Amino acid sequence: MPALRRKFCFAIFVLIVAGCAWGQTKTGPTQDKSRPYLKLTTPQHVLPDAQPWEGDEFPHTLSVLELKRGGFRYWGWYGLNEGRGIGLVRSNDLVHWTKYERNPLWTNARWPSVLAKANPKRKDLLYFAITRDYDTPSSHIVLATSTDGIHLTEEKVLVPGVPEQRNQNPNLFRDPRSGRFYLTFYRGNDHDHFEIVSKTAITIEDLDRAPEKVLLKSDSTIAAPTLLYLKDARDAKGQKKGVYYLATEIYPHRYTDDPEGEWQVEVFAADTPDGDFQPVAGNPIMRGQRACLFQNIFNHRFYGYDCHLETADKWVLEEVEAPLVAK
Repeated sequence: MPALRRKFCFAIFVLIVAGCAWGQTKTGPTQDKSRPYLKLTTPQHVLPDAQPWEGDEFPHTLSVLELKRGGFRYWGWYGLNEGRGIGLVRSNDLVHWTKYERNPLWTNARWPSVLAKANPKRKDLLYFAITRDYDTPSSHIVLATSTDGIHLTEEKVLVPGVPEQRNQNPNLFRDPRSGRFYLTFYRGNDHDHFEIVSKTAITIEDLDRAPEKVLLKSDSTIAAPTLLYLKDARDAKGQKKGVYYLATEIYPHRYTDDPEGEWQVEVFAADTPDGDFQPVAGNPIMRGQRACLFQNIFNHRFYGYDCHLETADKWVLEEVEAPLVAK
């Protein structure tokens, strides 16, 4: 091969390899600048008052429904950071919450995710996906039901334990377009193997038998998935396009001495609830030791609940809001 031609081919090869390297992030996909996320307000602390049963653990997650029961418009179920149990809170403005005086609802439980009106034959029935045996190699996800939101009945195991890995952070989601149910969760070893996994079925009761699909895989921390669908979301060109947003927690440099390591929220976007999720523009969406963003829409406005590591051993729960218009 002539020398000039060899140099030309080598230059093309270098450009291709470099282009591939530039187009990757730590979680794999390229950043999708055509899909911005919402502009969140400054986080504010909620659920500041502890109950005796919480001990040295703190509210870490909050799954909210609009139920209009018992003198409260909104009901929320929260889990403590280390899995001691889950409790109930209620509110009329989504910011000021009253804890149920007979908490906890369950012990050895973490990360409740709740859906209402998921069964056309039992519209009063609430469905819960909850982590059991958190922080152990046998952590698994169960399905529970309740008619009053207080007394829960464990129905079945949705995701059984996996040797030397954890199954946790469940998120129940009903696709408003197809009506199908999705269970999205974290599986990994909390060291160098992290996956966001999805299961889908026509009914919630069938999720345990549904096949698994890995949405994201990484050798650095990515967990805590929650789904949100915005039918009027627009891309960077101003075109209206329904978008599914997958919020996750990440921790860059978690297992190193890098001083920049911290909990952050990274958001991905796709055309389907279990689609090809790509990071949105502006990631990370939340910084400063913040994680576990639960996404909601109430009264045509976004309400999110995240946890914030204030000190080395203290988490607080926060609330953020946003108009339903991307940045």
